Amino acid sequence: MKFFKISWLKKHWFKLVSLFACIFLCIYVPMVAIKKAKDNEIYKEPVVDTKIYTVWHIETFEGGGKSRLSFLNKIARQIEKENAGVLIMVKSIEPENLESELIENEPDIVSFGFGVGKVLLPKLQEINSTFDVRDGLVESGSFNNKIFALPYIVSGYAMFSQGGENLNFYCGENGYINPSNIYSNLGLKTDEKQSQYEAYKKFIYNNKSTLLGSARDVFRINNLNNIGRISASISPVDSYTDLIQYLGLTKIDQITEKFLSLTLDDEHQRSLIDYSLFSSKFYKIYSSGIYNDMENALISAVTPNVFE
Repeated sequence: MKFFKISWLKKHWFKLVSLFACIFLCIYVPMVAIKKAKDNEIYKEPVVDTKIYTVWHIETFEGGGKSRLSFLNKIARQIEKENAGVLIMVKSIEPENLESELIENEPDIVSFGFGVGKVLLPKLQEINSTFDVRDGLVESGSFNNKIFALPYIVSGYAMFSQGGENLNFYCGENGYINPSNIYSNLGLKTDEKQSQYEAYKKFIYNNKSTLLGSARDVFRINNLNNIGRISASISPVDSYTDLIQYLGLTKIDQITEKFLSLTLDDEHQRSLIDYSLFSSKFYKIYSSGIYNDMENALISAVTPNVFE
């Protein structure tokens, strides 16, 4: 048997060597080819340049049940997912710090409310589409017949009553929002010495009979009504609102325009129902309750120009 194995190996040695050589070449040659291909960048992943965009968010009024910053961040993450190499940083800026921030920095996109429009206007680029925003609201973000910002969130004021007949409503301390038109139109007296929150506390805890409040008060008092803590009537003001958030672009390119269009598309506008806020578009997103009443009132409300 041993002799047979030796004899068989002698007889077939060339075939065995050839077989091993073939196996070696089958492994070695592809490895060399792959290495060469990698050296020639055939198999290397394409290098994607990172491009960073900044969004400044400036709030000048309170309102809603969730952060508007989270609304903008959701849009930013969607654009990043759909555009390799694009990073969008959303940053909150206090209104009183805006001018100093603009000295050394400039955002690509800016979300802002009343009180800072004049400061931002020289930085903003003209927008060439209304994205179906309501006509009166488009005009509020225009200057010299050109659109420089579009409203993407709308809110409003309401009058609250706990049964009293004293119409001595309270506005807040002087700040970025000055709803003086409401008081003059309705013939109301105001107390400039206290903040809006102090007026709210008097209404809730000291049984003050009336209050003229903002969207934040609507959210708070409506929730207290729902749990039976108080029983207050809420009447939306339909004559005026400056509780609006705008979006402007300091530069125009594919990404900034996409951010604006997503902010104003139907999906994101209808999602404002989750924030207890209102759309700037022609359709309604509420079907009942106080928010439906406010939505109806806001359709006819006069809105001043954000740049004046």
